[in-house]
Formats: sequence, structure tokens, C-alpha cells
Amino acid sequence: MTFNGLKYQNHQLAVPLVWDDPSDSRTIEIFARVVTAQGGEDLPYLVFLQGGPGYEASRPSLKPTQPSWFAVALQRYQVVMLDQRGTGRSTPVGNELLSLPVEEAAEYCSHLRADAIVRDCEAVREHLGATKWSVLGQSFGGFTLLHYLSKFAGSLHRAYFTGGLSAVGHHCDDIYTLTHEKMATRSEEFYRLFPGDRDRMAKASE
Repeated sequence: MTFNGLKYQNHQLAVPLVWDDPSDSRTIEIFARVVTAQGGEDLPYLVFLQGGPGYEASRPSLKPTQPSWFAVALQRYQVVMLDQRGTGRSTPVGNELLSLPVEEAAEYCSHLRADAIVRDCEAVREHLGATKWSVLGQSFGGFTLLHYLSKFAGSLHRAYFTGGLSAVGHHCDDIYTLTHEKMATRSEEFYRLFPGDRDRMAKASE
């Protein structure tokens, strides 16, 4: 499909719910939309890993430009907008999952993590016939990209981070301790402006 000078190609792949377990026959659908500017059919691929987790990829356009980096990216790449497993037009997490027993729902959700998303990316890359591609990771997508680099660096030409880059040389406990202290400080600043909300928040957390 062509719209406003852009070519859109939709791809739907069936992949294992549980990678590397041949005894588990469950599958899910993965959806990816490739967007190409006019004359850009020979450009390399850039796959976008959305933040969240739990959000599908945005539906891109140039009028208006959405997302903000999209127009520049199209000058250098064919852009792959991937709906990560469990979101969007990939097999979504919905009411059916919520109706399952807690243990079954938790087991299913355990297969929606970054490691599985990376394997899905590899399946899409191979489906598109790309030897390598570049990845743009936003927030949670950046953490997913870190896993990608640790497992399949040979599949990546370039890795772009816009948030989601782990601290180097610090334990996660140190990071969350500082985060808690910062949140406590900011919360007190908020309550000084809106003192009535302190009781509301206390009741909401009971």
C-alpha cells in the first residue's frame, strides 16, 4: 500500500510462544510493518523497539511527522515498526488471558520478555532476507536492545539507544535506592503544593 508518498508493507509471522522448546507446540503471531520512502527500496532496515513494556509500535506518518525521528530515519533506512509479542496486531494479551487461572496466566506472560522479543526480531530479519539490520531502542526497547547485543551482535549493523541504557559498574540495588530517595523528595514537593492529596494517596495505597 502507498500513502502520502510512503510504501507500507505488512508482515505477519507465526513464531513459537516458547523459543527453544520443541515439546511446546504453542505459537503466536508477530506483526511488523515496513515503511519505505519513495526510491528507498534498496536502503537497509532499521527496526524500532518501542518502550513500555506493553505498547505496540506507533503508526508512523509524515503529515504530521510521527514519531519525531521518522522523517530523518527514512532518508537512510527502510523502517520496520514491530508490534512486540503481546501487543498491537501481534497476538495480544487480552481478556482471555485474564480469565485463566493465575498460574497459567503468569506462565504465559513469562514468555513475553525481552529475550523472546529478540528472537522474534531475528525471525523477522530472516523473513525480510536481511543479513544485518540496525535497531533503535526506546526506553524498554533500549533494554531489549542490550539483550540483542549480548546474544546476536552479529545481526546488528548499528544500535541506537534513546533511553533504556543500564548503569555501568553499579548494582541495581544502588540504582533503585537512589531512585526511591529521589521519588520521596519529589513526592514531598508535590504534597507541599497539593497537601490534600497526601491523604488521598494514603487511602489509595491501603
